Amino acid sequence: MLTGKVIGIDVGGSHISAALVDTAHAGSKPTAANLIQINSHDSADIILAALTQSIQNIIADNQEIDAVGIAFPGPFDYENGISAVNNVGGKFEQTFGLHIRQAIKDSTGLHHLRFNFSNDAHCFAAGAYHLYKLKSQRTVFITLGTGFGSAFMLNGALITDHPDIPDSGAFYNQVFDSSIADDYFSTRWILNRYQQITGSSANSVKAIADNNSEASRRVMQELGTNLGKFLLPWLEKFNCDELVIGGNIAKALSLFISPLQQSLQHMSHKINIMKTEDTEDCIITGAAVLAGKASASNVNKEWRKSSQEILPVDLKTHPDPVYNIYPSFSSGEKVYKGFDTLAEAIATEKLVIIDGYGGLFWESFRELLHQSLLKRNKKVYWYNVNACLKPEDEIQQMIAGCLNGDDPVFGKRYSGSIEDFFDFKKLKLIQPDSSADICIIYGTGASLTGINGRLLYADVPKNEIQFRMRAGSIFNLGSQKAQENSQMYKRFYFVDWPVLNKLKARLFPKIDIIIDEQRKDEITWMMGDAFRNTLQQMLHQPFRARPWFEAGVWGGDWMKKHFPQLNQQEINYAWSFELITPENGIVIEGNQHLMEVSFDYLAYADNYKLLGKAAKRFGTEFPIRFDFLDTYNGGNLSVQCHPRPDYAKEHFGENFTQDETYYILDCEPDAVVYLGFQENIQPREFENILINAQEKGIDPDIEKYVQKLPAHKHDLFLIPNGTIHASGKNNLVLEISSTPYIFTFKMYDWMRPGLNGLPRPINIEHGMNNLYFDRKGNYVNEKLVAHPVVEKEWTGGRKIILPTHEEHFYRVDRYEFTGSVKISTNNQCHICMLVEGKKVTVSANNNSSVFHYAETFVIPAAVENYEIKNEDSGKVFVVVAQMKDEYC
Repeated sequence: MLTGKVIGIDVGGSHISAALVDTAHAGSKPTAANLIQINSHDSADIILAALTQSIQNIIADNQEIDAVGIAFPGPFDYENGISAVNNVGGKFEQTFGLHIRQAIKDSTGLHHLRFNFSNDAHCFAAGAYHLYKLKSQRTVFITLGTGFGSAFMLNGALITDHPDIPDSGAFYNQVFDSSIADDYFSTRWILNRYQQITGSSANSVKAIADNNSEASRRVMQELGTNLGKFLLPWLEKFNCDELVIGGNIAKALSLFISPLQQSLQHMSHKINIMKTEDTEDCIITGAAVLAGKASASNVNKEWRKSSQEILPVDLKTHPDPVYNIYPSFSSGEKVYKGFDTLAEAIATEKLVIIDGYGGLFWESFRELLHQSLLKRNKKVYWYNVNACLKPEDEIQQMIAGCLNGDDPVFGKRYSGSIEDFFDFKKLKLIQPDSSADICIIYGTGASLTGINGRLLYADVPKNEIQFRMRAGSIFNLGSQKAQENSQMYKRFYFVDWPVLNKLKARLFPKIDIIIDEQRKDEITWMMGDAFRNTLQQMLHQPFRARPWFEAGVWGGDWMKKHFPQLNQQEINYAWSFELITPENGIVIEGNQHLMEVSFDYLAYADNYKLLGKAAKRFGTEFPIRFDFLDTYNGGNLSVQCHPRPDYAKEHFGENFTQDETYYILDCEPDAVVYLGFQENIQPREFENILINAQEKGIDPDIEKYVQKLPAHKHDLFLIPNGTIHASGKNNLVLEISSTPYIFTFKMYDWMRPGLNGLPRPINIEHGMNNLYFDRKGNYVNEKLVAHPVVEKEWTGGRKIILPTHEEHFYRVDRYEFTGSVKISTNNQCHICMLVEGKKVTVSANNNSSVFHYAETFVIPAAVENYEIKNEDSGKVFVVVAQMKDEYC
């Protein structure tokens, strides 16, 4: 039960003041006050000891405490309790990056209490409102001292984001005269101005005020006039009814109140100006009030938004022969489970670096690992590398050219590195305190500090990143707030993921422990050498990536019916990401535990073993993708095209484009594919009907312009870049394509909204810039529909070539057989799927794996030779895609 009793603390440059505050009764003053002198240049351990003592002094006589509120100088991550103090003359710099909240909880033993951190100005506002029982509706608070503090309240509630206040939520960085407000309304301006006028220096504002000379009065009058000029437009815009002034300079308010009022006399409404006599009491009280409110409002938030289950921790028995949505690879190496085992593995280390991918729940991860380390009686200091990030607005300016404004889909790949997001000088400020048993530097980019320690790396699958994004529980790299989903994903795809992948590749050979963080409360992990050994085994054997599934406005029910592990309550399944390597993971099984990491680790391990001849051209980019498009009992895909290669490079920074094929795995008798133009197509007329559909809601007869071809099981339709196309209803399409997958220019979407009820993005201009209007008439059947060629026959089987278009850099073959077939990779990676029959066994290098109907599997180039054995009573069909030799 909450008592309303909260400890309030004000951490200053020379002392720490603490008191007990009754937050339940407005107007009640702080009690049990104590003051401890400090040297703000001391070590983190000494400063923490003083802070601990100030709390214990009060706790000794007051056991029923709800929370502890601390006003700490900035810069500071107030939400998480992490110091980012720098560039203030060395004050508190020894605490830079330190997780002070955790350290104080440990040193006081008060792990059950909420420790809330706030800035001085917010504490001053909350405290003044409480102590003086203010009733004003729109209140502005300012503190005048070493810096220019400010806060805003609307009906007694602090606000930091409102159209009538600065974007930063504060005044200090707003432009005034030739600089910013903080340079004019602070101690240093008064001292500098006094010296300019008199030619002599003063030790303090108090000395100037007490002087009462003509020069001192002139300085204070200029202060009041300037302050009024600065505040006037903001107070007017906010419709402020009360201005509350505090801080050390406010003690001399009588010397500048008159010019301040004169500057504000032109306001359209009357405003009350109030001076507080006890700024420190206000700050202490406010720190307590804000901590009490934070405790009362501390609720669990949704952390992922998806109907799909998360990857199980432990291997489950899979029914045979059915498609498995959780395929795994067993190497014989050990996979560990839980934070306790990880804590045991690092308990004897002095320095630990925990780097990882973007989108992790770093604070949850840290808390759970910390609890496990505490069980081993370890004193642990945590340092968050986020303190070293450049300011968010600077990062936004740096990457703006890659985001294409507010376009909901398309940007351009950022070519820089993760170092661009960090301040090199700040990275050097993280200095682990030797008094701790273990110092842990953590966060995305932690390895950039250059501190030598045991290196851990935490990974999270791309689908889980997106589920977290949709729940609003994660942010982009260097951002402090969630954006609209499409903007966040665009930023992930074009900026965050490219730089994070580069870092991951660089760290890969150095990783001591690899961690799968996706389950949030239950990690799995491997030793680095065991992980790398497993990848080497995978590069010599057949394996599957873990697929993931998405609903869509045109989605169907074929996958629901054929993949029983899927959540049957989902509205539909439009896509299966079978093998889209930028977003798929691979699952490693060890002693019945499952750990997932991103597919690209295989390329980082040895891209030549994975890709063979293609590695020279593609590096660590995997060139081919497989995915399902399910329109069974669903709808038509949008009428669309994909960019030409030069366009993809120039506009999106992609190294190759999105050349596709539709392999019809299954279909109903009425199934069709829209492909290529009618013979009499007129580009201008086609563009006009698309624009009229988009802007005026005039539904066109699309078949007048685009051909509609009947679809049959095992047909292959060819969709090179710039080709108009769409799958019709009642198809299960295996999309075999080059890897790029988001560059779809939807030009007509059947006049329907998306699943969220909003219009889906239409890209007529992009489409018109890329369409080939000569792919029309007879060309479509001759060049855009594969005409199978039997290359080889044997008893019980044959190999069929399904010729692809000259623009396609990959080929597609189909093996049809009853017994078995031996295939050589010829130093190419093969991507395969069983498209007819129940199951097959694939053997290579004295190892064998079973694959079921509709499962995608990969044969690395290093395999050299493999055998596929039919485990069904009838004939099986296996589709194999690989690079054309001439394109490698």
